[in-house]
Amino acid sequence: MRWLRTVSTLLGTTLFAQSLKVGDRVPPTLSAQDENGQIIRLADLKGQWVVLYFYPHDDTPGCTKQAKEFSRLLEEFRKLGAQVYGISLQGSESHKRFRQKHQLKVPLLTDKDGEVARTFGVKVFAGMCSRDVAVLNPEGKVALFRQGVSPESSASEILAWLKAQTGK
Repeated sequence: MRWLRTVSTLLGTTLFAQSLKVGDRVPPTLSAQDENGQIIRLADLKGQWVVLYFYPHDDTPGCTKQAKEFSRLLEEFRKLGAQVYGISLQGSESHKRFRQKHQLKVPLLTDKDGEVARTFGVKVFAGMCSRDVAVLNPEGKVALFRQGVSPESSASEILAWLKAQTGK
């Protein structure tokens, strides 16, 4: 069974679970570790908007642009009652170095086995995930999922969408 999951990961497919769709509630056990080792359970964030931006790899040009843009706009997201997390398959040490090097404000989550990514329908291949964004509403349900977003404009597009949803 383990080899089948490995093949599934390498092929970027999900054989064991159905991806969440807009309107679905996040599973209560879905969690990821931040760069400081703290476990973040997505269900515990109920009551606020949550933006999860999935990115391929720490410290690459596109991922750096995207992380800096989300960091630049972080206070505006917070004014709307939203938490923002970057998430990729690299470990916590890589995330720490990436955050320090570029003075990023956005917390970064580790999804080493790709479980969180695959739960949202994010493609996982060769140790990286696709550049997608999921937004959870305060009820803990998927409110938006965008695939193949731009590293330059995804933060501002998600912020504009969130402003329209909150009326702020």
